[in-house]
Amino acid sequence: MQTKTVILVAFAALGQARFGQEGSIQSIIQGLGSFGPPGAAGTLAGKTTGVLLAGGSACGKLELADEIVATLGNDPEVIAGAAALVAAEKNFNPFAQEIPSICSNANLPATPELRGIVPQVDPAVGGADVQNANSAQSLASPLADGGLSVADLSRAQGFDNFTDQA
Repeated sequence: MQTKTVILVAFAALGQARFGQEGSIQSIIQGLGSFGPPGAAGTLAGKTTGVLLAGGSACGKLELADEIVATLGNDPEVIAGAAALVAAEKNFNPFAQEIPSICSNANLPATPELRGIVPQVDPAVGGADVQNANSAQSLASPLADGGLSVADLSRAQGFDNFTDQA
């Protein structure tokens, strides 16, 4: 019985570590309520979960980041919130695919301040250490993207264990 309890606690801890990460981005965007039209930050925050879940589009995440800036303005706090969304890890269903998807549309994000940021990936993915280090670096100081898509920029930085999604 004690072994079952330990295993259950371990699985619960693992679940806490990998699931529910969307809420932190949602909170960041919700916190931008003093920018843009009344209620806009809340509406945009509500959309973040959908683009970060496994069924969401990798490019949809970047489109939403652009929409956040277009709606709430280009105040540095808004840019930081939208950048956090760009860098956020998008979930993927490990039962349906083995690697994450990254947006291959070179036009996204369209907001200049959001270009050059690459996303985090699940630490269990091969090469994640490289990508996650690049993501942290790019969030602090965006990489020179040269017009590349986020997928191509990730490849150029040494991470290629993903599927392109347009």
